[in-house]
Parts: sequence; C-alpha cells; structure tokens
Amino acid sequence: MKYLDIGRVIGLHGVRGNVKVTAFSGDPEGVLAAKTLRLSGGRGTAPGAVGDYEVETAQRACGCAVFSLKGIDTIEAAEPLVKAVVSMRYEELPSLPEDEFYWIDAVGCLVVDEAGAKLGEVVAVEPGAVYDWLVVRRPEGEDGYLPVVAAFLRKVDTAARRVVASPPEGW
Repeated sequence: MKYLDIGRVIGLHGVRGNVKVTAFSGDPEGVLAAKTLRLSGGRGTAPGAVGDYEVETAQRACGCAVFSLKGIDTIEAAEPLVKAVVSMRYEELPSLPEDEFYWIDAVGCLVVDEAGAKLGEVVAVEPGAVYDWLVVRRPEGEDGYLPVVAAFLRKVDTAARRVVASPPEGW
C-alpha cells in the first residue's frame, strides 16, 4: 500500500484528543478525505504512540484539518503525536482537475521539448516561494530546475509518464 506524506500534527484541538494537522499543500481540503492516517516521528516514544489510525471525524478549523482518531480520546493519548508527519493512502487522495497533478506522480516522468527531444527525467518536485519547481535530471547528469507554470510546462501527462516542456532561455 502506497502512502503519501500530506502534513504534520502541529497541536491538539479541544480536550478529547483531537489532533490539528497542517497540510503541506497549504490547503487542508484534500486531507479531510482520509479514512486512515499514518503518523510517524512524533514526540512520543511510548510503544504504539505512532502508527496507523482510523479517522472517526475530520473537519476544518483555523486553516488546518482536525481529526478525531480511533483509540485516541484524551489529551494524554494525543500528546505524543504532536510533530508527527501525517501520511494518507494514495488511493484515498481526492481527484484533481485535469490541469493539476500530485508531485509524487510527476517523479519519474520523461521530460521532452515540444519537438519531442529528450530534456531529462523528473527526479523531484520542490516547493518555491512563488511557484514550485520540477527538478529534471538532464542526460548529461546535472539537474535543471523547471518552473511549474503553464508558460514552461505545456502538458503534464502523468498516466503516460511524460511532460512536454518549453524551458526558459538559458535553461
């Protein structure tokens, strides 16, 4: 089963052990679709403090997602989960509009120019202050950074594992 890191537990919400999660995307809407969450790396060192949890309820609050997790019903039980990385099952991710893609789906895609010439392969996607960047491993071995904007990415077809790009001058 494939999991995708989607956020981090930043604190507790209320007195019943609910956890407050900030989404890495900045928008908690898609995170709320999770039916199971995998938490790892929290404050807790007690056995069973980190693992897979069934979501009982999920709601938005203060720009975050707030989850009630099965088996976590007190502040004391939830406290070790603070700072944990939150992952959800890939198949539970919501569908995206046609012109959007999940970063994980872009990694491994072949990047070609509009004439079909190979530019490289996507090895990572990195966040930026204004826009995100595809990290493209060029045939010569060095990495190039391609802005994730329509002017430079003509078509991203993750199903075909192909990105058609028009890199900026000097790229």
